[in-house]
Amino acid sequence: ALSPFGNLLFYDYMENGSLWDLLHGPGKKVKLDWETRLKIAVGAAQGLAYLHHDCTPRIIHRDIKSSNILLDGNFEARLSDFGIAKSIPATKTYASTYVLGTIGYIDPEYARTSRLNEKSDIYSFGIVLLELLTGKKAVDNEANLHQMILSKADDNTVMEAVDAEVSVTCVDSGHIRKIFQLALMCTKRNPLERPTMQEVSRVLLSLLPSPPPKKLPSPLKLQGG
Repeated sequence: ALSPFGNLLFYDYMENGSLWDLLHGPGKKVKLDWETRLKIAVGAAQGLAYLHHDCTPRIIHRDIKSSNILLDGNFEARLSDFGIAKSIPATKTYASTYVLGTIGYIDPEYARTSRLNEKSDIYSFGIVLLELLTGKKAVDNEANLHQMILSKADDNTVMEAVDAEVSVTCVDSGHIRKIFQLALMCTKRNPLERPTMQEVSRVLLSLLPSPPPKKLPSPLKLQGG
């Protein structure tokens, strides 16, 4: 909206705040079970896939992180804060730009080359997946979440890092392993080896439990006369 004082951007009311609030905030009043975390990941992934594949020109968010994923009362995810987003025309594979973003989420290759494209968002989303799995911050003092998970993956001890709430509410630990693998694919050093957001969305959707079948109406009972 335009006003004499400047441009104003209005969001729908997001009852559950941001994903960062729920994972790391001082209150942590809401416990996020496995299915809810997966639902949030799917919603955020689909939002990013829309920006990357359905917008013309395509849009790179450039600051994907848990505090920029807002949640409504049903834990439906909404991407927010497009202040440093960048559009890239179809004729270009990347944009040369100043490196902007948040420490812990910035794609190292983008930081090294200043070349921005979809794969930079995908790296950041991989870090968000690790947050959802572990409940840990991307960077906490000297600790780097991605480096910790890489180390545990090398030792085959990655399941030790899983958040307790995930462990007790996920009935199939194979699903947890799949998302760890997906997160590590998203954060591969070589951007060309990372999946697209459409591919990420498909994998996450495949792990959501199927909705219960709808009950069919009972057959009519005809009374004999």
